[in-house]
Amino acid sequence: MSGIIIDASKALWIWKLNIMTTYAIGSVKGNYRLLVKLLEKIQFDPDNDCLWFTGNLVNEGAESLAVLRLVKDLGKKAVTVLGNQELRLLALAKGFEQPDAGDTLDDILNAPDRDELLKWLRCRSLIHHDSKLNFTLVHAGIPAEWSFSQALTFGYEVESALSQNNYMALLENREQGQSRWHAKLRGWKRLSFIINAYTLMKYCDEQGKLDFNTSGALGTQAEGLVPWYRLPDRLTSNLNIIFADDADFEDDIFPGIYPLSSQGQLSALKLAASPERISIACSEELLCK
Repeated sequence: MSGIIIDASKALWIWKLNIMTTYAIGSVKGNYRLLVKLLEKIQFDPDNDCLWFTGNLVNEGAESLAVLRLVKDLGKKAVTVLGNQELRLLALAKGFEQPDAGDTLDDILNAPDRDELLKWLRCRSLIHHDSKLNFTLVHAGIPAEWSFSQALTFGYEVESALSQNNYMALLENREQGQSRWHAKLRGWKRLSFIINAYTLMKYCDEQGKLDFNTSGALGTQAEGLVPWYRLPDRLTSNLNIIFADDADFEDDIFPGIYPLSSQGQLSALKLAASPERISIACSEELLCK
């Protein structure tokens, strides 16, 4: 009888594993209501499903605090990589950046659980890879000259610095204009480039220098600028990379590249052998900007 029970338990476990679904979600940007609508549309089941977030959970929308709490409360059912808005929030909280007129981060900065939320953010990664699903998650992209093992190692350098007690030194000394990689980079310049690549990279010149000011549809840019993933001889061309398309590339389908647009919508990607996109359009009712 015990053998039958064990076999039944194994069968149940295998069945649950097979029906578990992972969805990657683009930049939420503080729009809690839109996120909830998207979760309803994909019929997200927190007991069996997992969510991957491409960063930029906060700012622009009016409900950043609610978004942050929701994702944090999902625990291991949610994977979040850092975007530029999370780093901006951490810098604002310590006075290393000044607020802009369009920021909507006061609800987090004034929340009773502010410190807990910010500490949780500091412990998020810049890159996440799942070998079983065969997908890699980042916010912006991976430089063409980095191998997969380098991408993981360099990401860990920043993650380690952010998670330690002296993390404020990194926020204070970060150089947001650091746009070119060199293997001999050291100190703050090195960490700054790693952060900028993972959170700000969109278009690059043909030598891989980051352009921080260019966005918009492919083909409308100055000559010599290309999306980071179209640089020749990219060392991670074998990966399936999911990222937030905050540049709004409007690119044709490119092998191994899965951009999630945040322009007028919030999108999810069902991770499978044939990935499926599901989107919710922004509307006035859903407080989209």
